[in-house]
Formats: sequence, C-alpha cells, structure tokens
Amino acid sequence: MSSVDPSISIDARPHWLQALQRVLRPVVKLLIRTGIRYDEFIDVARSAYVESALRDGIGEVKHPTLDQIAWATGIGRNRLEHYIDGSADWPTATSSRLRTMMAVLHRWHTDPQYLTSNGLPMELEIGPSGSSASFEKLVSQVDPDADREEVLDGLIRAKSISYSGESRVRALSRFLIWSQGSIAGIEHVGGILARMIETHERNFNSVNAEDKRLERSVYADHGLSSSTLPSFQAFATERATQFLCELDDWLAQHSETEPLSPEPKAEVGVNIFFYADPPIEREALSSLVQQPNAHSRDEQRHDT
Repeated sequence: MSSVDPSISIDARPHWLQALQRVLRPVVKLLIRTGIRYDEFIDVARSAYVESALRDGIGEVKHPTLDQIAWATGIGRNRLEHYIDGSADWPTATSSRLRTMMAVLHRWHTDPQYLTSNGLPMELEIGPSGSSASFEKLVSQVDPDADREEVLDGLIRAKSISYSGESRVRALSRFLIWSQGSIAGIEHVGGILARMIETHERNFNSVNAEDKRLERSVYADHGLSSSTLPSFQAFATERATQFLCELDDWLAQHSETEPLSPEPKAEVGVNIFFYADPPIEREALSSLVQQPNAHSRDEQRHDT
C-alpha cells in the first residue's frame, strides 16, 4: 500500500524538495552559527522521520510494521530499532521559563489588579509589599513553581521590563524580543517554526479540506526600495502590534473563564512576522570556496 497522499502529484516532488532546501537554508545558518554539525542534524532528522511514521501513520496505515517504516522512510531496520527502543543518546535541554514569562507579561497588561486607572501596567514592587500587587505575587499567580528571580532576569534580558529604582520594576513591552543565544529565544524560534510548518501541513492535507487554519500574507507586487523598507517596517510593526494586543485582550477575557472540562485544551495563538527576502544569489558555489595557497597545498600533500 502506497504511503503517498494521492492528492499530491508525483510531479510536485521537485517543488517540495526545492521548498525544503529554501526552508533549511536559514535553519542551517543558525545551526552553523551555534556549532551544530551535519552529523548531529542528520541524527535529529532520522529521529523525526521515525517518530512521524509511528505517531502520524504512513498513509492509511496507522500502526506500521518495521518493514513498512523502513520502506517509507528509507531508514534501515537496525537504525529504526535504535530510535524506537530509546537507545538514542539525546542531550537533555533544561527548559526555560518561556511560557511563564509570556504569561506574566500577558497578565500584567490585562489583569485589572495590575493596571492603573488609565489601563496601563503599574510599576510593581519586586518583593512582597503592603499593596496587593507585586511582581512576586504576579509570578506566583501565573506559575506557583516558578523562581521569581529567574523570571525577573529573563524579562530584563529580553528588555520587556526594567528596574525603576532599587526595589521596583516597570513594564516596557507587552512582547518578548530575545537576545542572541538566549535559551528562551531558542525555544521561541523552535516553537514558531514548528507551528508555522504544522499550519502549512494541515492546510495542504486533503483530510482537512473543510477545516483550514488561518494563513494569510501580503507582499509588495514589485518590491520596495531599500530607502522605503524602514518606513514600511515601522508601519507594519505599529499596526501588527495593535492587532496582536486586541487578540491578547480577547484571549484574556476567554481563556481563563472557560468552564472546566475533561476535554484537553489546545495551545492556540497567532504569529505575525515581517520578512524581506535577500537578493537572489547567482554566484556558483565553486567560486565561493577559498582556494588554498601554495604553502597550504604543500602541507596537505605532507599530511597525506
């Protein structure tokens, strides 16, 4: 039985492979910058193939055999067993307080007990105070198990809040903007990429023909000059921020007031991002390789 979705033409495979190469290019750029090599990447890719075949099924086959998985994924049985029985040695990453930090900002900007009469987020005492509102109380309401100092440091680093004197903090932004290399920022990137691709996959899947998810975009028909680009980015940032704040207010009114139910809840949200494609690269890859000088060639011959 074929595992290929019959609604997808075989002729589309080159287009999918080209799209994959385009998707991977910025991902690989990040991987190289952080020192993750191809052999590590390919190991992760194999595990993703195996997990998808088992959890998502292969075509109409919901519980495939090892032979079916090997045929569909191109991974040999010995390697399949390596991933399936859990013997693959994966590094364990310590989770950041990403969700907690986002929830703290959300509550600080929407909960009346943390807002001024003008509807702006109050300055808060960091530790317990005589007033009902404090940063410590805010963090505790969002996540009783969270460490206040860890959340405080993460939000300071993200420049979402700042100190106001020695014992108070004030909110600078409703959103998180991550510094390079931060653990929370890496989690954020992974979450955005995964959700974006999952949305595309769902909308391409013929099973969901009557249940498509929001996926819209706008673009300049004839491009924009480099001098006009900053103006558009500022305009888009202002309007997108306003739109996202409205969605955040809606979620604040509904997400915590839904009745208790045994039905599992889904993590939902909307991502908006600005893009500007780089110029098309036309140089041959061979022209970008630095050629060794004569001294280097002599060393290479000596090494061999």
